[in-house]
Amino acid sequence: MTADPEPALAFRAKLERVQANDMTALGELFTEHGDLVYRTALRLTGARADAEDVTQELFVRLPGAVRGFTGSAASFPAWIRRVAVRQSLMLLRGGRRRREVSVEGVASLMARTDHALERMSIDSALDRLSDDHRTVFLLKEVEGYDHAEIAELLGISTANSEVRLHRARRQLRDLLRGSR
Repeated sequence: MTADPEPALAFRAKLERVQANDMTALGELFTEHGDLVYRTALRLTGARADAEDVTQELFVRLPGAVRGFTGSAASFPAWIRRVAVRQSLMLLRGGRRRREVSVEGVASLMARTDHALERMSIDSALDRLSDDHRTVFLLKEVEGYDHAEIAELLGISTANSEVRLHRARRQLRDLLRGSR
């Protein structure tokens, strides 16, 4: 029994329409995969504005990028997530990050503090890590990449990826213990 070729053909046709700058097809891919791209970028950049920038940039460039995609519809989410990771890393390396403060962040600074507010959250602990350590930690522990993949994405050795992860875990442990 063979798989039905219709969905595969429809997916390939959609990618061809995206390559031809068909905005309807691009909109369909955005609807299907935009949240995945945004969440991936948000975890890596740590800022909504940066994640929005990465998502927008990725989908603007997608018509040219899908030419390099040779996989199936089932492998497309992993491929586009990897593109989001690379785009996020380029933003982090390029120093083009937005340094915006949310309304909630300002309000929390102005509010009366109590013990619950003084506790450091995991997010704020991650924010205190260096970009190198935070990136490896998130790629490994959140995104599920192995050290070889992380090394390839970041242009470092596998051993360096392992060391950065170890240091990130140690720093997080120390930061979270100190917040109690």
